[in-house]
Amino acid sequence: MKSKDAARAASVIPQLSVAKFLQSVEERAWTEAEKELDIIRQKSENSAWSRGYVKALEGLLLTNRNNDDKYIYLPKVLANRTEDTIDSLRKEFAEFASNELHGEYDRGYFKALEEYLGLISTLKSSDGKQPPPSPGLEAKKEVTAEEEHKE
Repeated sequence: MKSKDAARAASVIPQLSVAKFLQSVEERAWTEAEKELDIIRQKSENSAWSRGYVKALEGLLLTNRNNDDKYIYLPKVLANRTEDTIDSLRKEFAEFASNELHGEYDRGYFKALEEYLGLISTLKSSDGKQPPPSPGLEAKKEVTAEEEHKE
């Protein structure tokens, strides 16, 4: 029953807003990230899983916004951003997110961190090019007027 609750809670989280939020955090576009986080808060339901997920997003924003990462775990681990480090940490968070021994809040929290690391991994492998959406983050591709004229 718990996994059904988590799946239902995950479907209530606005994935396009999450994709925009994570991209904004990575680009250090704080105003845009805060705007998307507000949308996510408003549209997510008040379940333990959703509260954990949103709390992780809030933590990502605060952590990345703070310039002093001396004592903060995630920025310290990601400082060198090797693919092995990112993949290892993403897999660890994925295991926590799916492990029924953890409570709903914790699984939602770790799912958000897993998705963030998925974005970083995609950015790392594309060498700074615009990444495709991470699994679970169904972002719509925006086509500029210039791109439309090329086609």
